[in-house]
Amino acid sequence: MHEKGKRIEIVWGENDYLKKEYLNSLISKYTSPDQESFSQVSYCNGKSASIEELQTTLMTVPFFTEFHLVIIYNLFERFKNLANNTSKQTKNANHKDWDQIVALLTNLPNQKTIVLVEDLYPENKIVQKEIHEFIDSKEFKTIAYLELENWISKKLLDNGKKISNRNARLIADYVGNDMWTLSNEIEKIINYCQDESVEEEHLEILINNPKEMKIFKLVDLLLDENIAVSFRNIPSIFESGYSTQYLLSMLSRQMRLLIIAKQLSSMNSSKTIYKDKLGIYSDYVIDNIISQVGNRDMDVLLKLYEKISELDIAIKTGAINENIVFDNLISNRVVN
Repeated sequence: MHEKGKRIEIVWGENDYLKKEYLNSLISKYTSPDQESFSQVSYCNGKSASIEELQTTLMTVPFFTEFHLVIIYNLFERFKNLANNTSKQTKNANHKDWDQIVALLTNLPNQKTIVLVEDLYPENKIVQKEIHEFIDSKEFKTIAYLELENWISKKLLDNGKKISNRNARLIADYVGNDMWTLSNEIEKIINYCQDESVEEEHLEILINNPKEMKIFKLVDLLLDENIAVSFRNIPSIFESGYSTQYLLSMLSRQMRLLIIAKQLSSMNSSKTIYKDKLGIYSDYVIDNIISQVGNRDMDVLLKLYEKISELDIAIKTGAINENIVFDNLISNRVVN
């Protein structure tokens, strides 16, 4: 997986879908029954775990498997202010924790392969200097609008379906570069179209936006702290058959869009700039986002986004049962 002697990789970038796809491919590789030795996979929230928990995760050798793949989320998030912290006591404590992390990462058992999953590559100069020599890095960027057409065509072709450039462009125009929604729409097309070629009439039937509108509505209810109505809307969202992880990713994505849109609104940006910055080219969706963010405070948006992100990590690391995620989100509101 890595260069000789390198068993640590940082997987980072804003494209959560491609990061998830890559992680799934690693997990499949490590747990494939075709391997001579079956591997164990473990997950950890690096931001909230104690140093002792991290030490156990990184250093404990599995008894029944030859290899151990460890996926750690947001480890560097906890050290992002390491060099800028003005409190001497806090700074010394952070340095001590970081020194212990470096010691662990540089003395891993041979059975361990570590994948560090981050939103951003650690910009802190101390972190870069310490880890640069013994890790690999893989970035997953948002796919640019002009590249979406090729991505859609390839995804369909990999599943035995052909599509014209024009029809691939229609999908890109409507959905934008949200990979989760694109993947879902493509899956619907693959399952629905019996013919080898995907035509425009197929797209007219399949591509619609009621799910996205439900996400818009749920975000509004969460921001308004409308508990009773929020709970009543949960069943209708799940009727579509989407997983908790998918719906949580949609909420997270919506909050990111609102935060960016709020920044743009303060600069009196044109709709064209909104489209370019958000990667959405549907006037209908853009108008809804602009309307939704109009009277919201940035602090409120950031707090709800942080809560959703915490629950997302909790699901991935197994710290919370996905069946109670939305109950937790609604009943533990972050807006005051």
